[in-house]
Amino acid sequence: MRTARRRLAAGLVAAAAIALLGPTAAGTAASGADVLIVFRAYQPSTLTLSAGQTATWRSSGLGPHTVTADSGQFDSQKLESGQTFSYTFTLPGTYLYSCTIHPTMHGKVVVLPAGSPLPGAQKVQLSLSDHGGSTVARVHAPRPGAAVLLQLSPSGSSWRTARKAHLSSGGRATFALPASVHQKLRVVVKGPAGRPPLISKALRA
Repeated sequence: MRTARRRLAAGLVAAAAIALLGPTAAGTAASGADVLIVFRAYQPSTLTLSAGQTATWRSSGLGPHTVTADSGQFDSQKLESGQTFSYTFTLPGTYLYSCTIHPTMHGKVVVLPAGSPLPGAQKVQLSLSDHGGSTVARVHAPRPGAAVLLQLSPSGSSWRTARKAHLSSGGRATFALPASVHQKLRVVVKGPAGRPPLISKALRA
């Protein structure tokens, strides 16, 4: 009898965990977030991006919430716990949003022109040197283990990712590029959930 009761209790706990996670909202990312919805608050309440970047909200509260732009640009509809919503901001500006279920919940996304340094850009050290016919880019940033992207741009306005790596335990990474690459480059260090990426100054290779 005790064994049967223990199995029943374990099954109820597992079912409750699955129900709490819930299904992923259609058309959204399955994990990760720039903004967490915790209880009745968006964390952080203000998010800063560059034009062309995508923000993702993840609901981690017990009740439903929405991410609804005050001016109508986007609307997540109802998000249950564990569900996410993503939106790509193509135009610079300030976007205010709220939860239609809880009117006291408010957030803001500040979108800077593409190529503008985001807050925290000066925290990433990027240096270039020539080594055996290659251009070596060395990175140092205060985010050990974080993903880091090396991006190139012929004009300095449109960036493409050329290399990916992870920072060491000391917050360092090294990239090697052919010496024939004569473009502007920068590095983008990914942030943990709820924090913006760190972006270095652009340098000419």
